[in-house]
Amino acid sequence: MTDNGIQQDKEPRRRLGCVVVTTRKDTGAVLTVQTTYRKNPILPGGAAHPNELIGAAAARELLEELGLTLPLTHFIAVDQMDANKQSGAVEGINIVLDGGQLSADQADAVSVPDTDAARQEIADVLWILPEHLDRALDPEQAARVRQALAARAAGHRLPLLFRGEPTGSP
Repeated sequence: MTDNGIQQDKEPRRRLGCVVVTTRKDTGAVLTVQTTYRKNPILPGGAAHPNELIGAAAARELLEELGLTLPLTHFIAVDQMDANKQSGAVEGINIVLDGGQLSADQADAVSVPDTDAARQEIADVLWILPEHLDRALDPEQAARVRQALAARAAGHRLPLLFRGEPTGSP
């Protein structure tokens, strides 16, 4: 076996982001959150904890940020990000999960939970029409959402697996 330059005891540190694309059935608008720490809205979700399954991490973040419980069993995009020297963020990989579509009534009921933790992080819930993504989101966020929506529309959903077996949040 050849040396690939990776020391197994000193593997590179990467952030594993687990974000969710959910849309409204009536308008096709995408669910985003306005955080207290960023200028523009982002997809709901966050980083997986060590040894946390991707679907479980995304489900935990949806519940914390929006009080929302969705079945998260498939992903529709993977987006690699470089390190950000300004923020100090390490390089990362964002797994974009398919949160499906909500009815108008379900979508209208989505809100920031009335908890200190949620209010400290999430300022508002915003539904953004696909044609307004470039105006509302940072360029990489808009591109990520467009690619995920295109993959979903084409039926390109892949199962979340753990050791070869389907997993995700129920």
